[in-house]
Amino acid sequence: MVKRVMITGVGGLIGSHLAQKLLDLGNEVHGMDVVDLASSMNLGEVKDREGFFYHQGDIRSAKDLEEFFQPEATVMYHLASVVGVNRYMEDPLSLIDIGVMGTRALIGLCHKNNVRMLFASTSEVYGRNTLTPWTEGDDRVLGATNVDRWSYSTAKALCEHMLFGIHHKDKWPMSIVRFFNVYGPRQNPIYVVSKSVHRVLNGQQPELYDDGTQTRCLTYIDDVIDGIILAATAKEAIGEVINLGNPRENTMAEVIDAVIEAANSAIKPKIISTAQRYGSVYEDIPRRVPDVTKAYNLLGWRPKTAMPDGVRKTVNWAKANSWYLQ
Repeated sequence: MVKRVMITGVGGLIGSHLAQKLLDLGNEVHGMDVVDLASSMNLGEVKDREGFFYHQGDIRSAKDLEEFFQPEATVMYHLASVVGVNRYMEDPLSLIDIGVMGTRALIGLCHKNNVRMLFASTSEVYGRNTLTPWTEGDDRVLGATNVDRWSYSTAKALCEHMLFGIHHKDKWPMSIVRFFNVYGPRQNPIYVVSKSVHRVLNGQQPELYDDGTQTRCLTYIDDVIDGIILAATAKEAIGEVINLGNPRENTMAEVIDAVIEAANSAIKPKIISTAQRYGSVYEDIPRRVPDVTKAYNLLGWRPKTAMPDGVRKTVNWAKANSWYLQ
C-alpha cells in the first residue's frame, strides 16, 4: 500500500532530497514551501513525478496549512524554518514567528489527527557548551538575549519543549533530530561548503572567517536523509531526540582546502573578520561535535561519507549543473 507523507520546507536542501528518496521508496509525497514550484530549481527532479503534490504556502497561515494538511498521512516531516546565520540575524522576529508559531499550528493538526511528526532541530540548541562531544541530554549554554545569534537556538528548543510536552501528556508519536552542518548538492550557497564551492567554481576567492581554526562536523546529505527516514519510522525513535551528525571534526581551513582541491583550483581564500562583518550581535561557536551513539543504538545509523568525498561529490554536481553557478 502506498504511504502518504508530508514535508514542510520541501524546496530546501534537505526537503528536496527527502522528497526524492521517499518517492523512490514508493510513497505519495505532499510538499509545502513558500516558493513558486516553477521557479524552484531544487525540485526540478521531482516536480513532474507521479505521486508528488506541491502546495505553495506559508506555515504562519492557518488557511495555507489547512489546505496542505493530509489527515490520512502516516508522517509529517517538518523541516520548514528560517536557516542561515545571516538570515536569522537580519530578521529574528520572522524566524521566531515561522519556527515557533508555525510549528505550534502544525503540532496541533498532527496531534488532532494522530499523525506522527519528525521535527528537524539543530545542533545550535547546545549553544556554546564547551563539553564536547554533545549527547542529546547535555546542557544548553547560551549567550545574552540581545545577541541575535541565539534566537534560532531558542526557537528550535522551544519547539522541542512543545513536542515533548504533548508526547509526555498522551504519548502522541513524535521524534526529533538535531542536524550537524548538513551539506551537499543543491544547498543554498550561503554556507561554508556550498558558498566555497560556488565562489571557487566562479573564479572567486572562498571566504575564510577569522583564523580558520574553528571546527565543524560536516554531514553529507545522503547520510542525513537515511537518518531522517529511520527516525521518522522506527518505533524505537518515538519520543526521542537524536543527533544526526558526523563525529569527525574538520577545521574551516581544511574544508575550504578540500573544496579548492576538488575543483582543481589554485585560488587562495580571503580572510574575513566576523567582528567586522557582523558586529556585537554575533557570537561564534568554536566547536560543534556530536555524540551519535544513540542514533546507532536506536536506528543502526552512522554517517558513511568522509568530508573530502562529500565535498568532491558536491563540486562535481555543481560543475554539471550550470544553473547553480549563476
